[in-house]
Amino acid sequence: MFYSLKHRFISHVRKDNSWVHLILGSFCYKVRRMTYYMPPFYTSTIVCFLCISGWCRVLLHAYTLVDEQNLQTTLLSGYNANLQPGFNRSVPLNISVTFYLFYIKEFLEYNGKFSVNGAFLLRWNDERLQWNSNAFNNLEKTVIPQRKIWIPNIVNINSFEGISAFETELMPIEVFSSGTCSWFPYQSFDVICDADVTKYPFDTQHCTLDFYLWGYEMELMNIQLKRSNVDLSMYNKHGVWEILNTQVNVNAKSRGFPEINVALWLKRRTDYYIASLIIPMFSITLLMGFVFLLPPVSGERVGFITTVSLSYIVFLTIVQDKLPESSEPSLSVIGYILMICMLIGTISTALVIFGLRIHDMPNDKPIPNFLRKIVLFKCGSFTAPFNRRSPKIENSQIIEHSDIKSTFTEAEEEEVDWTDVGNLFDRLCLMFCTMACVVLIIAYISLVI
Repeated sequence: MFYSLKHRFISHVRKDNSWVHLILGSFCYKVRRMTYYMPPFYTSTIVCFLCISGWCRVLLHAYTLVDEQNLQTTLLSGYNANLQPGFNRSVPLNISVTFYLFYIKEFLEYNGKFSVNGAFLLRWNDERLQWNSNAFNNLEKTVIPQRKIWIPNIVNINSFEGISAFETELMPIEVFSSGTCSWFPYQSFDVICDADVTKYPFDTQHCTLDFYLWGYEMELMNIQLKRSNVDLSMYNKHGVWEILNTQVNVNAKSRGFPEINVALWLKRRTDYYIASLIIPMFSITLLMGFVFLLPPVSGERVGFITTVSLSYIVFLTIVQDKLPESSEPSLSVIGYILMICMLIGTISTALVIFGLRIHDMPNDKPIPNFLRKIVLFKCGSFTAPFNRRSPKIENSQIIEHSDIKSTFTEAEEEEVDWTDVGNLFDRLCLMFCTMACVVLIIAYISLVI
């Protein structure tokens, strides 16, 4: 049965070189190969069924290149792409809008440049592009370049460099027999976004993409949002920024033109900044107090504290390259922290120099009484002279009060020297620097988290 069908098909093709018959012949040949090992009855049944269904499919979609060419010639004949669709001008044109986000390219905080790749899905109805599909071999859809028909004039008004409509010949328009037009223009948007770096690098940013339907007032256009947020079904995650929330809304502002606002709330991913900026910065801050544990005779104190102070300048330079050069809405907390650390470093450098001066004081120079008392109090030595140097009291010996007083005075003068004063000064400076660093760390964490 199949071979007779095949021979009849070949003879028919020789008489009528039709593409429909060619498709059917190829279809029957493939079915024969699939049913080679089946019984004849099942093979005949399947072949008949598939042939009938295949003929139906061919007949339903049997339009040719000539049909589509004739259709576009008919539709575009006398078509004026400068005129808005709609026979009744008292009724606004409905435009369905959906925004798709594909990528976040970059966000440069220092100059406020926010770059994304996205696309609008726009749908509207143009009565001038309707046709009867039966007249063109059931042709239901065609694709027309956007320069040949009317499209909404959408302009990005907060563009970073230049104001322009996102029109490109690479994105044609799908037109259906009902007159529905579907346009999916894909473009890279560079917009202005003022960064709020108060809590950098634990900051959250709010950026918007603003679009006007330029030249058409709200009475002529009715923007219908299919969803109130951005479609992220095709979004690829960014390494630095995480999208917390999105919003799309329509309003009328300048001269009554419809405005589409696409808002994005972004949160910075902080793992990299904690490891490369926060931990090294506060680790160096804690090292600042340890300069007073170095022996004064080593001669390394001034070099150590100078190196630590210079490291803060390096960190401040790195942070300043990332942050905007503006005072609004506010300066970064980490900038204030680095400034305070530099100030503490400057004070510590002065204290190191002053401490070395104390250690190098000659022993023959008298020590003021208040310094001696402070040293003895901090070292717990008020009773030391009495325990170590008080004379032995025999049963028959009486010591007067004036002799005891003179004994204490002599012991104090023997026990305290400028080295003791310098050591006490170093311990106080170590406590001051350590406490200052701990207070800075706690203050920063409480302000940014």
